[in-house]
Parts: sequence; structure tokens; C-alpha cells
Amino acid sequence: MKHGKGGVSMNEPDNLQENGERVKRLYSRLREHKYDLVSVPSLIRQIVKNDLWRKFRVEKTGQVVEHDSFLEFITQPPPEGLGATYKNLWILCLDDIEAQEMLASLVPNESVPTLIEKVTEAKPSLDKLSKNRDFLRLKKEAEKKANKKAAKLIQQIQEGVTDEKGKPITPYRALVELGIRKKTTSIPKTVSGAATKLQRIFNQKQIGEIVSLLK
Repeated sequence: MKHGKGGVSMNEPDNLQENGERVKRLYSRLREHKYDLVSVPSLIRQIVKNDLWRKFRVEKTGQVVEHDSFLEFITQPPPEGLGATYKNLWILCLDDIEAQEMLASLVPNESVPTLIEKVTEAKPSLDKLSKNRDFLRLKKEAEKKANKKAAKLIQQIQEGVTDEKGKPITPYRALVELGIRKKTTSIPKTVSGAATKLQRIFNQKQIGEIVSLLK
């Protein structure tokens, strides 16, 4: 974790202040409402999707905090982090498939089973699934096109089945497996964050090729 000096540029809006406000809202909800299955997943989606956790301003001190590791952000005590655990966030997002996908994308694949060890209620609610666009598309593939593999994937999703790496089978991942959707990867907006992400995805030779293309 890095700390920066306070102060706001007069030439550009202080987005870091807004980032800090979102982070504060999340750790406040975690502290005051331990079983908030609505606001917490929503805030997690906002913070992860927009990389707000990587750099934000602490309202009370004006200090700018930077994180290269999402796990560091989660476990660091407030106001620099959430003062929580990965498992805690995962449980609160059991009914939010998109939020769980985002959480899983921010840690190495092999870490997920360990981080969520002994989480037993991993089944997504049928109500949430019925409103999920990817699940509806998967269901259409199974019913109207008689796709047996799609039907099997639907069953696995409803039963909360996980793959060999401990990750749950989700509608999005099912569509990727069927070749209907392409697997996408969000690239962090910071140089260090992007570098870390690329190292997880590509080997050294591939990274060298990327560097050559950027020149």
C-alpha cells in the first residue's frame, strides 16, 4: 500500500475524493450491516468495475491511498481498506453472480478455493438467475436449440457446482465454454496494475510481443 500527499488539483476534478467516498460507503456497510446482500454487492461491482479501490482519497485525512493488490485493499483496516476478508465478501455476493465474477477475476485462480474454504451455501438463488441475461440466453440455447451441453451447464449452475479450480460455474462462464461469448479481461487503469494483470494472463514471450506492438 502506498500513501500520497493531500491536496486537490485545480485543473481537474478530484475523482479520488469520489473514489474514497465509495470505499467509505462499502466499509461502513460491512461494519454496520454484516448481512447486507443488496448494497454490498452493488458497491463491490461499482468499485471493482471502475478500479476505485486502486487509488482513492481518505476524506478524514485528505491522504491518497494506492493499492496494487486487491487482497491488500480488502484486509487493510479502514479507512485505507475494508478491514474484511475475501471470504466475507464472497458470501455476501452469493446471490450476485456478476459481483462474484469480478471478485474471482482479481485474484489468482489457484487462490480462490483457499480464500473461500468451507463456504457451503454457494448456490445462486433461482430468482436472481431468472433475471440474469446470460442465464436467459443459456436457457434459450438449451430449450430452443436442444443444446445438451447447455442444459447440463444450467443444471450445474443451479446446483452450485464448482470447477477443478474451485470457481463456481456461472452463466457467463458457461456461455464462454459454449463459444457464444468471448472471455473478456478488464485491464486496470494504473501502469502497475496493468503490468500485474498482464503477468497473470501472458507468459514472458507474449508480454515481449505486446511490448513490441506498443512501440
